[in-house]
Amino acid sequence: MLRKFMRAIAVMALSVPLLIGFVGVSEAQTKFKLGMAVGGNTCCEWMKSQGDVARAIAEKMGWDYVELSNNNDPATALKNAQIFVQEGVNAVIQFNGQPTANPAIAQVLKAANIPVVTYDIADPGMYFVGIDNLAAGIAGGEQLGKLIKEKWDCKPDLVISSEGAGAGIVNEWRTGGMRTGFKNICPDLPADKYVSFEGGGDATGGLPAARDLLAAHPDAVKMAVVGLNDGGVLALINAAEQLGRADGVIGWGQDGAFITGANVNPHLAGSVFYFLEGYAVYAIRDVIEPISKGNIPPLKADAGDPASRIEPCPVSAEQAKAVPDMPERVKQLLAAPVGTTEYSLFCPNK
Repeated sequence: MLRKFMRAIAVMALSVPLLIGFVGVSEAQTKFKLGMAVGGNTCCEWMKSQGDVARAIAEKMGWDYVELSNNNDPATALKNAQIFVQEGVNAVIQFNGQPTANPAIAQVLKAANIPVVTYDIADPGMYFVGIDNLAAGIAGGEQLGKLIKEKWDCKPDLVISSEGAGAGIVNEWRTGGMRTGFKNICPDLPADKYVSFEGGGDATGGLPAARDLLAAHPDAVKMAVVGLNDGGVLALINAAEQLGRADGVIGWGQDGAFITGANVNPHLAGSVFYFLEGYAVYAIRDVIEPISKGNIPPLKADAGDPASRIEPCPVSAEQAKAVPDMPERVKQLLAAPVGTTEYSLFCPNK
């Protein structure tokens, strides 16, 4: 009898540390943990800044934070989703410029009951937070159209579109929207004056295709350029500079990534600010914070009816001189109360 009693005490003694351990894990897991997958494309400083802003806000909220880079690679983006599951995050924000991986990412995270926010590129399984892409495109195209009407009486030799087909409907809305906006101002330009190349949204990567397009139109001098983003538009501008044909090139970008600072290309006449680095304000305010409090918002995955909409801010290069550069914008944003947007702080055309 005594032997049985002592054996029971020994078993209890072994069990107590295990029970304490489980309690400790449970308590640790009550702290909300946010995962962030930044885009990882080396072209753009704003991709890193998106993570910096998300991290800073998460710290203010008292959350744990895990950041990974998608390295602009679909396989890496999917692997990161699996790592977030292993890390036990409660929600994920991502920017993924290679959206072919999005359905698989959504499936992995849904199986683990982890909601995910996607920036600017919609997927049926993810909360959409981003710009009104069509409105941004039309706004930029109209601004460029007004400039071309003033300078060239709506008679450019070409209107060149720098496409980013990998972005799917986003490219159709932004780049196509710019053409629509341009036609709103200059409706009588013949259809054969509109030409396109695949710029991929990259000032460097789009150079070969841009040079090919210019070679195919050797007599074009007055050229208006639109595109998916500032980088894509700069691909054509840079190619024209390399070929000595930039004097008659006027571009208008999208996203505002290259329209501030000391080295703005003089042929980039304007852009549409999205204030990309500050997207976490919208994602956390409208989606992640309610989730952290157990108030799961209804899934809004359609870019036309988003979980949170960022307002476009079209600016000329001259107006953009009054807007701080990105590091200063981030500094001021993080000094402001949580929930303050860069649109409210910096857009000169509110």
